[in-house]
Amino acid sequence: MSLNNKKVKKFFTGKKIKLGLLLTLALVVIWWSFFLLPRPLLETTYSFVLEDREGQLMGAVIADDEQWRFPASDSLPDAYIQAVLTFEDKRFFYHPGVDPLAIVRAARQNLSSGRVVSGGSTITMQLARMIRGSEKRGLWDKFIEMLVALRLELAFNKQEILLLYAAHAPFGGNVVGVEAACWRYFGKSPEEIGWAEAATLAVLPNSPALIHPGRNRNQLTEKRNDLLKRLHKNGHFDQLTLELYLEEQAPERPYPLPALSPQLLQLAKSENPGQFRFRSSIDREKQRMVNEKVGAYARELSANHIEHAAVLVLDLKENKVLVYTANVPGVDKARRGNQVDLIQAKRSTGSILKPFLYAAMLTEGALLPQALVADIPTRYGSFSPQNFDRTHEGAVPADEALYRSLNIPAVRMLQEFGLEKTYRYLKNMGMSTLDQPSGHYGLSLILGGAEGKLWDLASMYAAMGRMLLEYGPNSSRYDANLFRHVEYAHGENKAAESKPIEESILSVGAVWHTLEALTNAERPFSESGWQRLSTTRKVAWKTGTSYGYRDAWAIGLDTEFVVAVWVGNADGEGRPGLTGIEAAAPLMFQVFDGLPITDNWFDKPYDDLIELAICRKSGYKAGLNCSPVDTVLVPAKGQLSKSCPFHQLVHVNRSGTHRVNASCVSIDDIHAKNWFVLPPSMAWYYGRNNPTYRKLPPWKSGCNPGAPEAMAIELIYPAYQPRIFIPIELGGEKESVVFEAAHQLSENTLHWHLNDQYLGTTHSFHQMALQPEKGKHLLTLVDDLGNRLSQQFEVVY
Repeated sequence: MSLNNKKVKKFFTGKKIKLGLLLTLALVVIWWSFFLLPRPLLETTYSFVLEDREGQLMGAVIADDEQWRFPASDSLPDAYIQAVLTFEDKRFFYHPGVDPLAIVRAARQNLSSGRVVSGGSTITMQLARMIRGSEKRGLWDKFIEMLVALRLELAFNKQEILLLYAAHAPFGGNVVGVEAACWRYFGKSPEEIGWAEAATLAVLPNSPALIHPGRNRNQLTEKRNDLLKRLHKNGHFDQLTLELYLEEQAPERPYPLPALSPQLLQLAKSENPGQFRFRSSIDREKQRMVNEKVGAYARELSANHIEHAAVLVLDLKENKVLVYTANVPGVDKARRGNQVDLIQAKRSTGSILKPFLYAAMLTEGALLPQALVADIPTRYGSFSPQNFDRTHEGAVPADEALYRSLNIPAVRMLQEFGLEKTYRYLKNMGMSTLDQPSGHYGLSLILGGAEGKLWDLASMYAAMGRMLLEYGPNSSRYDANLFRHVEYAHGENKAAESKPIEESILSVGAVWHTLEALTNAERPFSESGWQRLSTTRKVAWKTGTSYGYRDAWAIGLDTEFVVAVWVGNADGEGRPGLTGIEAAAPLMFQVFDGLPITDNWFDKPYDDLIELAICRKSGYKAGLNCSPVDTVLVPAKGQLSKSCPFHQLVHVNRSGTHRVNASCVSIDDIHAKNWFVLPPSMAWYYGRNNPTYRKLPPWKSGCNPGAPEAMAIELIYPAYQPRIFIPIELGGEKESVVFEAAHQLSENTLHWHLNDQYLGTTHSFHQMALQPEKGKHLLTLVDDLGNRLSQQFEVVY
């Protein structure tokens, strides 16, 4: 009985041991299979790498641990593969991660030398050591490396293992990975290296602390040459080529990495967290070309203490960024403001928004392309806009006011069209910097009262161009994708949210007229220097200058490209001559000259245009009294615009020298004529600039004109101004205020009265300096024909 119990006990004890061994083995297998490889595989940080559209390096940011370590690429040059396999692991493609022959050879070498001279590690085992992060070389560590290597071979194919090794191998100093090493030691991409350079890179990880470029160059050269001879022996190149490779110098010191667009590098890094390799839409050659032009141009501007410039070039059809030069390249990093991204910086817009107001008014039928706009002294409250040359033309066609960038017509157009409506158009077109209500900006919005970014503005101009490109091919329709910012990422554009187009989007007919106006090359003399801006290509372009000469803008486009330029000082310091036409436009045309020329222009969008009879003199829709009349194509809603308010049916004598009526001449001597009559203030300035303007003839002596004529007299200052501020001089005396009026008849006399007190008389030039007391007053003007004008105002100190 006891014997049987012992047998049973022995049986179960044996079973337990076997079961324990099996469980232990199972746990080892589970650990080996699931827990031996950490997740993530390599606990490390990487440099952020910016590439151009072809995958070429544009710049990089060092990793958080201060190492130049690029993320693993998807390929390696063949020369490097052959060199590293010859030097490190010639049976790499045949072993399972551990090479028994290499281990036996290493053991034999170590025993014969009496010290460790070879570890017998394969490339997979070296990768295993990197994964473990251990520098220990004991037998137990070697055993663990073998286990990890075997596991790696099951998890990854040979190409993936080689890519991981090449990306994480140490290359001396703070350089990790073959791609970073190529750029740091040879100043070129991995695809461009030759056999001698590949051999150098193959031997460096074997002893990166000892063999470091710039130090121990003889040892580095010796190891490289030994490897080159082995590669020659293996038949990779002939004897003559070997001799040439042996003569190549080893690298002396690290090269600086490319820095073609450091501001885009930082922008891409900040907007793409967790991503370490970013392929942009940048065209490398165009970027280099623009960088060179900006650098040379900045050297010229620096003589006037204008230190900074930025250029953005867009591919109009693809809606992509081709060039992102956000500051002057290649200058001292310590230079004040040189690191600022001036493409994303908020700056005063100057006149660069005027085309959008013009296009919006055309869109809604509030204006026709060549309708006359008043250019006279103007004041709204305390805001009194002035033209750049501080002159007045009386009346100017709207398209001419746009391409000449006249400020007073623009402000009057904004007042007429509506500030809030214009504000909505700008926001819907993509102006992201309008973060205050429209009233915060006021009428100065159109002259630089709001800040804008070159990024937004270039996108807005590009949207106008894309509207014309997309209109015909898309069944005369367009969608919200056209009105969004361009992208700097390579590849397909991100789809915009599916939503209907909002109101306050420009019509394509209005856009076409706007760009046609902006192609006008006859810039006014006041914009000195425009003659040297001639170019062989057709470009629609606009400039802008901020108050105080702090910002100069120029944006132009053709059917292929948008070129947007900002010039100034990053700290906002103004400088004489810092205007759009003098400082920014020349650089814009230099950039255009470096771009491929296109012979195409935007097609006329006939489906969004209508024929309309237009008064030739006023540019308004023809009224009953208009003559001559032209039929032109205008935006579809142009038919809703006002009829000409300036043509009147006037009765004159046979010679046309006087106005008459039946009270003074016979019916046979009365002749009806259509007469172009501007309001007095407009006529006053318009007549000085247009000698052919025929003012209304005076009434014939003895004729009774009947009721006083409306608008025979017009007050220029203070027109519609309920409150006037009069400064007090240092001595306590009040300054004089010059009141000004205009009369339809330039030779007429005006009699001035203030609060029913006669002040005096003016003839032809109607100006009078007054010093009214504080409080409310009534100014009355009377001409010799009895026409009267009264204006109330209040004086404050």
